[in-house]
Amino acid sequence: MGTEQEKAEVELAVFREFISKAGIDIDPEGVRKPGAHSDPDIFCTLSSGEQVAYELVEICSPDIAATLSKLRNGGTAGLATSDPTEKTLRQKLHKTYRTILPIELLCYTNGRTVSPDDQILSEAQLWANAIDGPFRKVWLLGKKGIYEVWSAS
Repeated sequence: MGTEQEKAEVELAVFREFISKAGIDIDPEGVRKPGAHSDPDIFCTLSSGEQVAYELVEICSPDIAATLSKLRNGGTAGLATSDPTEKTLRQKLHKTYRTILPIELLCYTNGRTVSPDDQILSEAQLWANAIDGPFRKVWLLGKKGIYEVWSAS
């Protein structure tokens, strides 16, 4: 993705898009990225005063990412890919995070997957239901909308 600064800028932009489209009552001025290696990625305060942490993950095909990198650097490349949702989510759902705040997972697409929203949503629901992970909710900011994938309540 580039430097840690570029990654932070993308994550903040994605998160701001998420809160504006999802209608979650979060003060945009209260959104903060604690640092380059923060764990989880973003902390914020809801209008109720509750503090929540968000972990972000891009549903990204490594094949597409590598191909785009080669093309940007003047090379040529072929492309064969598959849906990356399962592998991406299994890694996140087994991870532990250093916070006492409730954590929500925001999955997003950023043009580096060929999987349609309904396929990602179906796969994400399967894995979120199968693994007892650290998240109270899992969201998808897809190409066509915002989806609540799973909720602990």
